[in-house]
Amino acid sequence: MSTDENKSLHNIAKEMIIAGESFDEIMEKTHLRLKDLKRIQKEEINPHF
Repeated sequence: MSTDENKSLHNIAKEMIIAGESFDEIMEKTHLRLKDLKRIQKEEINPHF
């Protein structure tokens, strides 16, 4: 997987988390691990709220 592809999946996952989608649904679409999704939420989303 290229880094561009990883960044786009990361951004898609971030948008889906913000939209309130379930982690299961996000993992199915982006193929990221739950660990990655929780890190995105903790480091990039929660500090803004």
